[in-house]
Amino acid sequence: MSRVLAGRYELLEQIGEGGMAVVYKSRDKLLNRYVAIKILKPEFTKDLKLVDSFKKESQAAASLVHPNIVGVYDVGREGNINYIVMELVEGKILSDIIKEEGPLDYKRAINIGQQIAAGLSCAHKNHIIHKDVKPHNVLVTNDGVAKITDFGIAKFVDNATIVGNADTVMGSVHYFSPEQARGGYVDEKSDIYSLGIVMYEMVTGKVPFDGDNPVTVALMHMNNEMVPPSQIVSGIPPVLEQIIMKATDKIQVNRFKSADEMMEALKNVDLISSIVGDSVYLHRGNGGNSRPNNPLEKVEDREIIPAEGEIVDMGKKNKNGKKKVRLNKVKITAIVIALICAIPVSGLIYHLISSSGGEITVPDLSGKTVTEATEELEKLGLNLEEGDKVYDSEYDEGQIVSQDPDADSKVKKGKVVTVSISKGAKEGTVPNIVGKSYDDAVYLIKKYGYEVGDVTIGESDLPKDTVITQTPEAGDEVKPGRSIDFVVSAGEDESKVTMPKLLGLTLEKAKEELKEAGLTVGATDEGTSDVYSAGQIMWQQIGAGESVEKGASVNLKISSGTEASGPKTVALNIDFSDAKNLVFFLTVTVSDESGTRNIFTRDQRLKEQGSEELSLTGTGQGTVTVLFDNEVALKKNVNFNTGEIY
Repeated sequence: MSRVLAGRYELLEQIGEGGMAVVYKSRDKLLNRYVAIKILKPEFTKDLKLVDSFKKESQAAASLVHPNIVGVYDVGREGNINYIVMELVEGKILSDIIKEEGPLDYKRAINIGQQIAAGLSCAHKNHIIHKDVKPHNVLVTNDGVAKITDFGIAKFVDNATIVGNADTVMGSVHYFSPEQARGGYVDEKSDIYSLGIVMYEMVTGKVPFDGDNPVTVALMHMNNEMVPPSQIVSGIPPVLEQIIMKATDKIQVNRFKSADEMMEALKNVDLISSIVGDSVYLHRGNGGNSRPNNPLEKVEDREIIPAEGEIVDMGKKNKNGKKKVRLNKVKITAIVIALICAIPVSGLIYHLISSSGGEITVPDLSGKTVTEATEELEKLGLNLEEGDKVYDSEYDEGQIVSQDPDADSKVKKGKVVTVSISKGAKEGTVPNIVGKSYDDAVYLIKKYGYEVGDVTIGESDLPKDTVITQTPEAGDEVKPGRSIDFVVSAGEDESKVTMPKLLGLTLEKAKEELKEAGLTVGATDEGTSDVYSAGQIMWQQIGAGESVEKGASVNLKISSGTEASGPKTVALNIDFSDAKNLVFFLTVTVSDESGTRNIFTRDQRLKEQGSEELSLTGTGQGTVTVLFDNEVALKKNVNFNTGEIY
């Protein structure tokens, strides 16, 4: 290979190939070092948007300098060749390691996970989100150093990749987050979710969700519960499992706040292992057989001796001259729980060793009476002292307004908590009546010298006649004698009832359910069904759980049994008016009793065509999903037996 790029990069041999690019081992003649050069395939060079993204986002990645990130040295173009010059990593791709050796030992998985988290932390602090964290994008050197590659580079679409509008990559389907599947807001926590999936695959040897096509897997990420790793492979530390499950929570705010926080949690698993040994984990032993779970075994040079009720004693030595560490089972459990909750163990262990009494979290006393607060504090071993009496429009007379120390503060047992107590609203200050009953609101208004103004009724989940809003607002300074208007809750709407589930019931049983709910049976019809037996309700006009007027009639369809087997054809009209782009990609997926398949896969359409009618062929009952540019535009149930789409 004699090709030289930019007069300095000599291409030596091809070492890799992806859907979008080819990677060559090369020599930088100027700096006399080996590098890896990724070259965009010729068929993509005409896509100006892709080329521009290839260049700009690679330049952004070049700003990242971290031992756990593959360095990007240069980005350029020569003729029709677009290339990226990167650090040459001698080692293996993590996906190959998992394929050849998985499941990996949990300690090795933790080590790799920490390194990936460290690399992501660097990227996130530089406002770069990877969006495609997966084992295929992690290189592990021969020395065991994990390096993330392909930061922010748009990936070619294949059978394992989902894209968003304008062909922007959302991520690889087996590893991307629920928000990526929905096309929603993507942030650092999306990378954390993907890292959690990578950790899951490392310790189990398999991904948590898999299916026949990308759409199926994407829906699993959004809707399906993940099987805990310990149910697949024995011997996984509960603490590590908690970390993986937290990282892959479907709700973004429930995940780790940052890659740093996840990295710290993984470090803590190593620390607890060094303190209590592998024996603290269930089902770990020779040959994978279970054995008694004894977290108090001897660990390295530290002899841990169980002593119920005793604190740590670092002073005495055994016959071998080694110090004895006394930890009772409660404190061992506390350390494990702290790790599960991602609490920095160093501080926790220091506290356990240095404190015999422990610290107490001060509760929030706001709104409580002195009697209630005293009882709560006494249960915790704390004392209450009454402080100032102050005017306050938010809290009623006799309720606690503020406290010292503040709520959630850490104090020693016996600490005194001083509280300020409300004298009620100051004269000329509007009292707070929101949340009060109508009678209590009237009482407070008159007590503070005001008049009851207009009282209206509004919709609310609050109990009937509870005040929802008030005018003027609580705390406003208004001369006594002025009227205070307020809105009270109408309570639950008794004219509405909830529709019961009738599918699968006989007509007589359905009538009973409807009567109990305050509804009646409307028109009935028959139809064939491969799902419901003859005589069972196979369709109801109003879906179960929906709100409906009391007394309404509900139409039903009753199964007459199965029809002769064989596929049936149903017509579906697709309206293009909801497409966001003038030129868009159409994907149509059908699921029925024979499985899931794509009728169209990213076929290009013009919005100005208006609509298109498709013939769907299938058996039994199923669904049809229509996507415009990978966003769901239509999803309906299909009954191929009756020809209904609803």
